[in-house]
Amino acid sequence: MTHTAHAPASSTKASANVAETLVVEFPSGIPGFETYRRFVLIASADLSPLGCLKAVDASDVSFLVIDPRLLALGYDLTLSDFERARLGAGADETLLWLAIVTITEKEASANLRAPIVINPAKMLGAQVIRDDDQYPVRFSINLG
Repeated sequence: MTHTAHAPASSTKASANVAETLVVEFPSGIPGFETYRRFVLIASADLSPLGCLKAVDASDVSFLVIDPRLLALGYDLTLSDFERARLGAGADETLLWLAIVTITEKEASANLRAPIVINPAKMLGAQVIRDDDQYPVRFSINLG
C-alpha cells in the first residue's frame, strides 16, 4: 500500500487561529486535493530536512516535503512566464521549491517532476507539473 506520509499528530494539528500571514493560498488546490486551498508549512527539528505542508481547513491532509536541491544537485529552478504569473512572481523573485515525499513500507521517494512552488512574497503556491521527463515522479531517497 502506498500513501503520502504524515507527520506526528502533535506537530500537524491545525489551529483555527493560524495567523493569516502564515497561510499559503493554492488557488487551484493541489492535484488530487483541489478542495483544500489553504496550507501552512511546518518546520521542525524532529522532521529536518523534511517539512510538513498542512491543510489549514482539514486535520487529516498533510504532505511531507523536502527541498529538491537536497536530492538532485543542480535541480532546475526555472519556471515558465505563465507559471511565474500564476504565482504573482516577477523574474527576479526568490521562490520556495518543495518536492512531495511519499513513504511506503518498502521505500521513500520524492516527486521531483511536479514540485510545489511557493511565492513567499504573495503567499501563493502551486504544484508545477513539468512536461519533460528530466526528473522522475519517484526519486528514491534514503531517510535513514
